Amino acid sequence: MHETLQMKQKLPFILLIAAGLLIVFSFYGKALLRPDSMMFASSGDGLKNYFTYSYHIRHDSSAVSFEGMNYPYGEHIMYTDCHPVAALLLRSLSGPFPFIAGYSVGMLNFLMILSVFLTFIVVYLLLAEFGINRWIGLIFSVGITLLAPQIFRLGGHLALSYSLAIPLSWLLIIKSLKKPDRFSLYFLILLNNTFWFFIHAYLGMIVSFFLLMMLVVHFLTDRDKLKKIRHTLSLLAALLIPIVMFLLFIRLTDTHTGRTDNPSGFFQYVAEADDIFVPNHPPLRPLLDSLTGNGIRQQWEAWSYVGISATLMVLVMLFAALFRLIKRKATGIDRFFGSRIMNVSLIAAFAVLLFAMAVPFRQFPALVDLVPFMKQFRALGRFTWPFFFVLTAFTAFVINKLHETSHDRKGRITTIVIALVAGLLNIVEALPYHREMKYTINQSPNLFQRENLNKSLNSAIGMINPAEYQAIISLPFFYQGSESYSRPQNDETVRSSIAISYHTGLPLVCANLTRTSIQESKNIVQIVTPDYYKKTIGADLHDNRPFLVVRTGDPITPYEELLFNKCRPVFQGKEVSLYRLDKKSLFSNSSAEVMADFMQRRSSFITRDLFSLSDSSFVYYDSYEQTHTEHPFRGNGGFRSEKKNKNVLAEFAPGTFEKGKKYMASAWMYNGLPDALNLYFRFIIEEYDESADSWESTVYFPDQSETINGDWSLVEGEFEVKNPGNRIYIVTIGTRDAKGPLFIDDLLIRESGKDVYSIAGPGNALFFNNHRIQLR
Repeated sequence: MHETLQMKQKLPFILLIAAGLLIVFSFYGKALLRPDSMMFASSGDGLKNYFTYSYHIRHDSSAVSFEGMNYPYGEHIMYTDCHPVAALLLRSLSGPFPFIAGYSVGMLNFLMILSVFLTFIVVYLLLAEFGINRWIGLIFSVGITLLAPQIFRLGGHLALSYSLAIPLSWLLIIKSLKKPDRFSLYFLILLNNTFWFFIHAYLGMIVSFFLLMMLVVHFLTDRDKLKKIRHTLSLLAALLIPIVMFLLFIRLTDTHTGRTDNPSGFFQYVAEADDIFVPNHPPLRPLLDSLTGNGIRQQWEAWSYVGISATLMVLVMLFAALFRLIKRKATGIDRFFGSRIMNVSLIAAFAVLLFAMAVPFRQFPALVDLVPFMKQFRALGRFTWPFFFVLTAFTAFVINKLHETSHDRKGRITTIVIALVAGLLNIVEALPYHREMKYTINQSPNLFQRENLNKSLNSAIGMINPAEYQAIISLPFFYQGSESYSRPQNDETVRSSIAISYHTGLPLVCANLTRTSIQESKNIVQIVTPDYYKKTIGADLHDNRPFLVVRTGDPITPYEELLFNKCRPVFQGKEVSLYRLDKKSLFSNSSAEVMADFMQRRSSFITRDLFSLSDSSFVYYDSYEQTHTEHPFRGNGGFRSEKKNKNVLAEFAPGTFEKGKKYMASAWMYNGLPDALNLYFRFIIEEYDESADSWESTVYFPDQSETINGDWSLVEGEFEVKNPGNRIYIVTIGTRDAKGPLFIDDLLIRESGKDVYSIAGPGNALFFNNHRIQLR
């Protein structure tokens, strides 16, 4: 009899294991059975995260430095999204067991899918801690796990995909609050939080913030604070030590200086109520879109939809509370708040949710400057995840309370039906998530296995002797990192470059990283700066071997073409070709050739004002010499204003420009101040149609400038007018909260393909299409 009772109690858990295995294998069976055959993402952040992790295991010479991008500087591993704890462990094991490096992708894939299965179990145990009926716990643990929003991170932000992190951490602190004398739980919490910090800093901070809020709320609502102060301080230490350890580890091991302390995104990727209570997938989202005319706009970073069941429960409770407030009659909702731990969890999760919504920082933006550490969180929407787990668990708790307080058979049957319907609705709403992710993660083979590469890439890799080269330069050139200096990415170029880098061990000069050193990024982007200017990266390149240039079929810019012309072919393929660029050629200066070409052609030029023109085409130039500035580029004057909002550099009457012709606008912008040209700062050619009262804009980003000359960047942009009868404005626009002054000099507008020269200034420097070419 006793054994039968035990079996009945274990049956829901056994069924949960069976259901979890069935679901995971149904959607992700290939990833479990052949994990090393695929990459869940083959572009963007996903490919980069596989690369930083796998390259560190196989090639890096330092435990704390990632050397595969940002050459010659590399990057600290904590800034690379490389699953640091996994990468460090496997890197250590790959010494005595070299075969491990070849299976790194498969191990990571297996861990991410295993996390989904483990979440079923942890959520079930979590619900049991609240005394929820095992059968109700069974159906809700399945629904909550399937609805968990982190599943979408499998397609890119791999280290954020562990839906296990928050419920496991929540379970541990619940146990420690219930049994404060078990100090082993404090140690487990310390290890748990430290582990998540070294999987991804965001996971560590989200977990720590939520648990700290729980401790604070629990302490403030405790009537016996003084009696339990020792336990409170012990738990506080367990929560704070991982944060301190994480920050100390970075401080003591990070050799890179000059990272931005003002990254973008704090107010950009914030949550709103619709991210929590409005579905983002079928079956309900298409219906809502049809009713609203596709008017719903959600923030992907903040997706934490709690399901229709939890949403309806919140609405019912709000109406009941409102009814009680108006009628002053009991509504019975008090019984749902009988668990102190659940109440503490709700308040703590709500506090974290407010932070995800940038409250109170949205209302009082100046607060962000008072607490500059806050600016490091560029995707606040991710802090909605604790609220998802708490509210969905609370839904199960409420239904369970209804079941417990039912006094007759009819009431119990009704609550069982409610539990079934609510749990099944969660599952039905979540299944499209997993159908989508099943498709997404099966699209790309593992590019770090040679047999999965196309013929052109395989042949190219076979032609490379890594010992002959110091690093790889990709064309088109790409760079993402500091936000102050960047170059756009092209997926095919990034993919080919990463594949070649991994298989040869040659590091990339280009980078797709976050928070890199501003000076390092400036030096690296100067690689594609015309060679009339000094490339400061030369002082940091101590290796005299040539560079391997990887060229794909993607178009390159005129400045990249100048660099490419210095290369010699090594391999010609359909999708990718290889070239050799000698270090001496990279730093050779063509100023004398440009000057000689001008002098040879000068007699055929047309003279207009101070300029020699290749023909009689349109030219506009403003040196701003009549305006005082602290930072002139040429002469003594320059344009000075504030970076924020809109600045008009020039205005042109209707009829100034011709239809069908392309024009090039360029201006020198001062980059010598912090955040001078970044944070969504734009250089725009605006066309205003007065009759239609409409605007057309051609937008360029100064932080993507290829030409960097010391503290100045030449920002260039081509445009074509839609209607010559419209008025044209050359403007800059910064965000409303942008800070600091803006310095601009020498605005030039010319017809594309037409040359503008002048000899003037110190040392008779040559003015060439707004470049300043000084003979050395």
